[in-house]
Amino acid sequence: MRRKVDLTQLQSNVVDTLANLAVVYHHIHTRTRVYPQDVGATITLAAAAVANTFGSWTEIIPINTIGFMYMAVGLIVEQVDAATAYFIQLGYSITDGDDPTTAQILGERRIRLVTVPIARATEVLAYQAAHSPANAKLWGRLKTASGDADEAEVSAVVVRHTEITNHVAHLTTWPWST
Repeated sequence: MRRKVDLTQLQSNVVDTLANLAVVYHHIHTRTRVYPQDVGATITLAAAAVANTFGSWTEIIPINTIGFMYMAVGLIVEQVDAATAYFIQLGYSITDGDDPTTAQILGERRIRLVTVPIARATEVLAYQAAHSPANAKLWGRLKTASGDADEAEVSAVVVRHTEITNHVAHLTTWPWST
């Protein structure tokens, strides 16, 4: 028995596949942008003066700065004030005065730095993060192992995000549903 092929559906699937391949190509070969743009400026993330406790959320990219969906793909740790383990979390918010909610946490990275100043002058942390909406504010926060109010000066690397068809929805729980 022969199955009848729905040519309209087949054509739609081919168009979707080609569009999704273009998005994948874009994500691999897209341009990056670093914030802050002033090479003399950095963003200082501060840990709480209690070991393994996040400090306050700190603005990295102001609201209404990036007018399209974007992804934070890297964080450059430019300077630290202590040799210890650093745990950096990123998030976004769409309202200027609001910290990120649990659903708006993008990702996190951990790094242990054993020399101060940093031996390689900077340390780049790659992020595999969800996207932020257009015009969203990017935030960061820090905790360390030392029990001091340690600080890290950072800058962020972002790329433009484009959606694919049949997108897997971002989970609203953190770190993810069980």
